[in-house]
Amino acid sequence: MDRRHFTLATLGMAMTGSAPAQTKSPWSPSKPVRIISNAAGGILDVVARQLAEQLAPALGQSVVVENKPGAGNIVAMVAARNSAPDGHTLAITTFVEMTINPWLYERLPYDPVKDFAPVTVLYAGPILLVAHPSFPGETLADLIRLAKAQPGKYLYGSPGVARPPHIWVERFKHTAGIDIGHVPFKSGAPLVHAVLAGDVMLGMEGAPPLLQHVKAGKLKALAVTGDKRLSALPDVPTFAEAGVPGIGLTWVGVVAPAGTPPAAVERLQQEIGRALQSPQIRAAYEQAGRTVVGNTPQEFAALIRKELPEWRDIVKATGMRPE
Repeated sequence: MDRRHFTLATLGMAMTGSAPAQTKSPWSPSKPVRIISNAAGGILDVVARQLAEQLAPALGQSVVVENKPGAGNIVAMVAARNSAPDGHTLAITTFVEMTINPWLYERLPYDPVKDFAPVTVLYAGPILLVAHPSFPGETLADLIRLAKAQPGKYLYGSPGVARPPHIWVERFKHTAGIDIGHVPFKSGAPLVHAVLAGDVMLGMEGAPPLLQHVKAGKLKALAVTGDKRLSALPDVPTFAEAGVPGIGLTWVGVVAPAGTPPAAVERLQQEIGRALQSPQIRAAYEQAGRTVVGNTPQEFAALIRKELPEWRDIVKATGMRPE
């Protein structure tokens, strides 16, 4: 099967290089808009708050972030599904909720296609694999060698079961043929603390909470996902460069409840597209190595339809399970 959908070039969407055309949908919100997200303080929560700050003046209404932690991001997705489809509720989602969870869970309490109206993909971004300084290796090849010599000895932490970091490490383990145990945490903050303390030897998380610790020498960066190195860590190779292909980018998007009026979805997509071009968001994304997307609802829907069967095959091949 073609694995190229993991790279930026084939996400099935055009990257936005300039602000969207200044056309206006006739719809406008009549009350505050809420963005439902996962646990407070996590990467998705930070993304939601960055977006809310830019959207409020554009929409002429306050935009509030409502945290719904639990079961990965499933609790948040169910809360969004159950909300009134009137344009006043959005949810931050990832490729996991929309294209992988249907194959991980026998009784997933939502349908990613039937229960949501895609609005836009915000960005495609990399994830870092790091190690505590006491880890007896310096490279991804060292990790593979050590893990093969002592299966099950090393543990890695992630910010939750079936979250993007967990998914990509399981894919890496399958491709490399190694056995390292998984320790899930409730969010990124306790994961980073645990790796810094040496409670777990390895950790996988988005770049922003790890960069300062890598630069300070408190963590070793072994590899980054995606098809290019992080500008902030130019000496850290991608998984592919280190000999493990197919370990790609995570994408993060915005959806609304199914049945949301098309005019509302169109206006929200337009304003989010403009927000993504703001200096504040562009600077934050560039620092984290993210690439702005801002595609149309139709392109987002096509991406979901494309990736669903691809991830079905991958979940089956890797034997991934929601621990």
